[in-house]
Amino acid sequence: MRARELAAVAELLDRAGTGERATLLIDGEPGTGKTTLLARAAERAATRGFGLAAGGAEELDRLIPLNPLLSAFDDLPGESDPAPESLERRVERLRTHMEKRIAAGPLLVTLDDLQWADPATLMAVRTLHCRLSSRPLAWLLARSTGGRDHDAERLFDLLERQGARRVTLGPLPEDAVARVIADMLCARPDPGLLDLASGAGGNPFLLAELLDGLRDEGAIEIAGGRARLVSPVLPQRVRALVRRRLDRLSREARHLVEAAAVLGRSFSPEDVAELLGAGPATLLPALEEALEAGLLAAAGDMLTFRHELVWRAVLAGLPRPLRLALRHQAERLPEPSRPADRLRPAAREGADARGRSPRPAVRACPAADEVIRAVTGARVIEAGEGAEPAMEHLAGADVYSALGRHPWVLAVEPGCAAWLVRLALRTGDRARAELVGAALDRLPADVLDDEVAHARGLLDDDPRALARAAERAADPWSRASAEEDLGVLLCRTGDRAAGIESLNRALAGYEEAGATRDTARLRHRLRQEGVRHRHWSYADRPVTGWDSLTDTEHAVSMLVAQGWTNRQVAEQMFISVHTVAFHLRQIFRKLDIRSRVELTRLAVEHTTGPHSASR
Repeated sequence: MRARELAAVAELLDRAGTGERATLLIDGEPGTGKTTLLARAAERAATRGFGLAAGGAEELDRLIPLNPLLSAFDDLPGESDPAPESLERRVERLRTHMEKRIAAGPLLVTLDDLQWADPATLMAVRTLHCRLSSRPLAWLLARSTGGRDHDAERLFDLLERQGARRVTLGPLPEDAVARVIADMLCARPDPGLLDLASGAGGNPFLLAELLDGLRDEGAIEIAGGRARLVSPVLPQRVRALVRRRLDRLSREARHLVEAAAVLGRSFSPEDVAELLGAGPATLLPALEEALEAGLLAAAGDMLTFRHELVWRAVLAGLPRPLRLALRHQAERLPEPSRPADRLRPAAREGADARGRSPRPAVRACPAADEVIRAVTGARVIEAGEGAEPAMEHLAGADVYSALGRHPWVLAVEPGCAAWLVRLALRTGDRARAELVGAALDRLPADVLDDEVAHARGLLDDDPRALARAAERAADPWSRASAEEDLGVLLCRTGDRAAGIESLNRALAGYEEAGATRDTARLRHRLRQEGVRHRHWSYADRPVTGWDSLTDTEHAVSMLVAQGWTNRQVAEQMFISVHTVAFHLRQIFRKLDIRSRVELTRLAVEHTTGPHSASR
């Protein structure tokens, strides 16, 4: 895979074998295969009769002088003098020992991860490199670039000036990536897998972690010599890797990277500064740290995440409420500095001397908050008046067109994307339904994976996508909604038995979620299919106390205990505000309480105490 670099290794061994000074310096960002190259070099050297001394630095080695060299020469005899040994004396013993090893034949010394080496090790390498320059000795030194290892960088610069050859490991080309995948999976990758793997940016380590994670989570199907991507969800293994890299940053740099992820893979320094409420100059130290860590890179007048997979992992690692809050805040940033605007030169008319267009007094596109309010209102209208009035409300607010600019509003509440698609299809407006699909395509696949599957299942009449959404959705109502759409599709396409089974599962899901309106609607649909269910179920409950609450009352209690208003509870459970108030009166009566504070206390007691185990 690294033909050029392996050729440089062969040349290194040739020079050392003739007694010439032979030093090869390997630079590369983390994960580009430096350690693998050193191992390959050791294998080739062994076949040519070289002695081997392999060592490397670790992150804590700055606290232990000379540890990388001592790990390479673990056969170094101990000092007979019990008195503390000076640094100079230890380096001299290393030199003497190396000369004895070289007397028996040529020697290859490989030292990895020198970005973590202590100053004494770097000084010793320089000293030994000079004193043993006429011996059949090959040095192969590697370091990761991008960090704050200025001492190691100065050593590499010095050795290069003295004649060492320097090689930088870049990203793997596309054909090499395809070969790596084929080698790891013993199968040829399909286009979907290649597309996802391209997000590793040719970084071998990140690519290997992605493939191992996909394989561990059953997201790759291998059949007939082909490896097919089953799910594009980012594996937990990759998320954990990126989380570890973020944890190495300072608090300020980590916050900058996380906020920047919400702006997209590419963003402007001005936007991230405004999002964090700081000036660009204030963020300079954190920005430099993120650049040196290899997470970000400069691209003209923009900044970008170096690897798409890293950007997606950072974004997916943000708690959903925080991600949405940041996104809503980002939507209010001045339009001209947004990355999407920079891709549309026609929108730059009237730009000032700095190339930034003045913000228009009246926005042609509604704001994200306006879109959310319009969708919420339309759902209420649809429940009371039907699909056509709801669509008229959305069309008047230009909601479907606005999704192209505000795709994140689809994540505000469960089932929003599927509902918008379903409403458009029900009113015969295929074009608007497709706008929802296009908006979902702009979001990372793992952010709304079940939403994408549900919406796509409706758009494409795809029972597999709907079944996947019904299985994987995060909450009972969303699972029931997808199950209902699956049942309707199966009944319409002739598989009535399977369709009825799905509708029954949807009914159970709606009942579990306390969605009274959806339960009633689905009972009516089942009656049309010739299936009847009892409208009530008997439960041997006490008259008062926590155990006297019905399932719906229990669901209302838990939401209210989380600080939700009656309107928020109503929207979540798809019931009216008056119905929520009725349930609350019943709850207060059964529990003999008078306030939400008392209800919250009781809810906490029953979810953390012995009663919770029986629920």
